[in-house]
Parts: sequence; C-alpha cells; structure tokens
Amino acid sequence: MKVAYVIGGLPFGGVESWLLDLARHVSKTSDFECRVFNVSGTGVKMPEYISSGVDVVCAGNSLDSIATHRIDTVLRLRSQLVEYAPDIIHTLHFSGDYCGRLASIGLGVPVVTHLRNIKCERKLRRRLANKLLSFFTDMYLSVSRAVADMVADDHNIAKRPSRVIYNAVDPQKLAVEPHDLTAMYGVSGRIVVGVGRYVGQKNFDLLLRALRLVLDEGHDISVVLVGEGGERPHLERLIRELSLEGHAVLTGYRQDVPRFLRASYALAMPSDFEGLPITHLEAMFCGLPAIVSRHVPSLEIAREASLVCKRSPESIAQCIIRLLEDEKLHSTLSNTGSRIASEHTMDLYIKTLKGIYDELASRGKEI
Repeated sequence: MKVAYVIGGLPFGGVESWLLDLARHVSKTSDFECRVFNVSGTGVKMPEYISSGVDVVCAGNSLDSIATHRIDTVLRLRSQLVEYAPDIIHTLHFSGDYCGRLASIGLGVPVVTHLRNIKCERKLRRRLANKLLSFFTDMYLSVSRAVADMVADDHNIAKRPSRVIYNAVDPQKLAVEPHDLTAMYGVSGRIVVGVGRYVGQKNFDLLLRALRLVLDEGHDISVVLVGEGGERPHLERLIRELSLEGHAVLTGYRQDVPRFLRASYALAMPSDFEGLPITHLEAMFCGLPAIVSRHVPSLEIAREASLVCKRSPESIAQCIIRLLEDEKLHSTLSNTGSRIASEHTMDLYIKTLKGIYDELASRGKEI
C-alpha cells in the first residue's frame, strides 16, 4: 500500500514532528510505504526529513505557492500524485487539505483529511472551502474529541465518516540522555519546560510571570522555553523586565527536544487552544507531570497525570508550587503519566492507521 501525505509546509510544529516520526517508523516496517508532498516546498524541518531518508516531493517553492488562488500549485501537485499512484491520500494543514483534496478530484483515490487543532478558521473563504471540500473527503481523522466536535460543526457538511485517533509517542526517539541545562544555559533549580512556537496562543508570557511569583516565594526554579517564533522579542523583554536572567531561557528551535524533557521536572502548557499536543504525551512518557489549561484536549486521556491551571500567572504559579512542595503528588502524576503514555505508542498507532487505510481502500472512493 502506498500513502501520499500532503502537507502545507514543514515548519517547526507538532504536526510536522508527528509526520516525521511516523514516516521514520513506517520506513522500518512493511505496513505501508509513504511519500510526503510538501505543497509550499518550505520549512525549517525539511533538512531533518531529508537526512532521515524520508521521501519528500515539493509542489511549490515559496509560501506564495499555497495561496488559495494558485491553481498552478494544485495542478503540479496533481501531476505528482498521478506519478506516485497512491492508494490513499492523507492531507494535513489547511493548505495541504485544500490543495490535496482539489488535486485528488477525479483520481479515484480515497482521501483522509486529518484535523489536529480546535481553532476555527477566521477567514470566510477558508471556512467555505473546508465545508465544500468535505464532499471530496472520504474520512475525517481528529486527534481528540474536541477536534472532532469542531470538524462536525465547521467542516463535515457532507456527513463523511469521522474518527478520533489520539497522537502517539515513539519510545526509541525518547530513549536519550538528559541535557545538563545548568552547563548549557546557567539555569538553576528545578526545570519547568515549555515546548512550542513562540506565539500568543501558547501563553509563554504568563508562564514567565508565574516564574517570577514562584521565585518570590523563595523556590529555586527555572523555566526553559524550547521553540522559536514571532513572540521572541516580547518574551526577551519580559525576561529583562522581571529580572529573570539566570532563571529563564529561550533556546530557539532545537531538534533534540527529548533531551530537554529528560532534564526537566515538569511541563507547562497554559495554552489558549491546542489539538492533542504530542509534547504532552512525550513529557508523560519521560515521567513529567504537566501543568495545562483546560483548553488543552490531551486532558481527555491525561487528566490523571496533569494539574489544570487557569490562564493566569497566579494559577500557573500555584500549580508549580504544589508540585515543588508535594513530592508524593509529583511522583503519583509522574507514574500515572508514564503508564498512560505507554498505551499510546507509534507501533499501536500505525496498526490503527493501517486498519483505517485498508478499510478505505477496500471500500473505494466515495465520489
């Protein structure tokens, strides 16, 4: 079986990391083969894909390539799909969903559209495109029940089959030694790690303000934010304003996130919205309790391994202090998280995914 993964681009993010883990894993098995179609042809993770031996084809060569009016990109992608002759087309990102489904019309190949975030599109033309393209979708996959609810409301007017398949961790990827973060960055005390793009949605500014409150209570603790993004200047300014030098670090984009998780005491994710963050699963596998907002849908499977905070510095700080002052609580959450994560491994995930592909291939294209 051949699967074409159509994705808008390969920047730093959870979707791109999931696809890389999946493609690496598939290359070592005989479950199916795959090729990644990068619609824009861009992304900081492209070299990782190439160095990992993942088969990647680019339909475009810039972010302009994925504008909704760029029918030339759709036609180029269609030609590439015809050449590859996949049994399944699996789309990701708005641009991958949009271009992939348009390019699939008339090919007779079942299309899986995979939604990974509860955020609704703000642009009317995008929302209309999502609804209309549901008629060229054979199955929706969602990473959580919360995402599935959004799909039902904002996408699936054609009433196509819809399934929830939770994200998974790759144990081999996480079998690493921890970084010495004190030697690398000069931080001290327990480490609370945040992982993701530096964007407003992640509320890393609230985490830094919470750090100031915890330090003022006399605890020795540091926050390490692993990622990159447009909010960096704001976060750097906040570190200076709150006198957090030596206790707060912005690492920039890193390929070795598991080594940061292994070196940390807890994960913080006070986000405004998510889908089902792979980082949360990976942190649990590494034995880290998580402090998350109620808007993080991984609570569907990880509530017993997490503390739920409000999106305020005071609430985040209270959760951090609870973990610091109650080692038994930390241990209980850690052990529970490790158990939960062990039930969501890439091996089990691929078996479920392959079953879905087999079902669609045997059933054939809807229209």
